[in-house]
Amino acid sequence: MFKPFENGTESHAIHDLTLENQLDQVSIYGNLQIGKDQAGLAAAKALQTYLNAIVATLEAEPDLPEQIIHAATQDVENPFL
Repeated sequence: MFKPFENGTESHAIHDLTLENQLDQVSIYGNLQIGKDQAGLAAAKALQTYLNAIVATLEAEPDLPEQIIHAATQDVENPFL
């Protein structure tokens, strides 16, 4: 079961759409085609379930900050070039 913000190593997929669960954010990337058919309905409901869980978790957070600040990332030189 998907529990947003609780497992920093967990990821879920709906076809080519990926939801990566981290402790301070959930990243959603990829591609999802929702067709006007039973498969599209199933994909839409799966996405809705994930988004509802994320919204419920955020709404239940008592001291939700205005915005999280991530530490600056450092570029690493590509060793293959």
